[in-house]
Amino acid sequence: MSRLSGTLVIFALFVVQIAVCMTAQAQISGTWRGRSECVVKNRPCHDETNIYRYSEVAAQPGWFSGTGSKVVNGQEISMGTLNWQYDAKSHILESKNPNGLFRFVVDGDKMEGTLVLRDATVYRRIHLAKVK
Repeated sequence: MSRLSGTLVIFALFVVQIAVCMTAQAQISGTWRGRSECVVKNRPCHDETNIYRYSEVAAQPGWFSGTGSKVVNGQEISMGTLNWQYDAKSHILESKNPNGLFRFVVDGDKMEGTLVLRDATVYRRIHLAKVK
């Protein structure tokens, strides 16, 4: 392979990587709303309406900051902000935190996933749709 061909291949791979990052940013960033259902009964868990807001983390392609809220009596109550990583090949968005692992499969304007506790218990099933 000539030096010029090698340079063109590297450039093409770079352009593809930028396109993947831009697509992930556009696909994930925004507001998502849906339902979170308790899997394990007889625990301090309630089915909820959830709102998640994601924004890209500057200078970290594939990483997002996500704030989760629940709606109680018509009021939105923040549950906190986590860092999330998106794998564009597998379409998986996940956040590891001290309590467990959130994992969503992203399919266009829908996300479905779980919260799995540290002891491997599937605690919640979450269904979201993009609204903004």
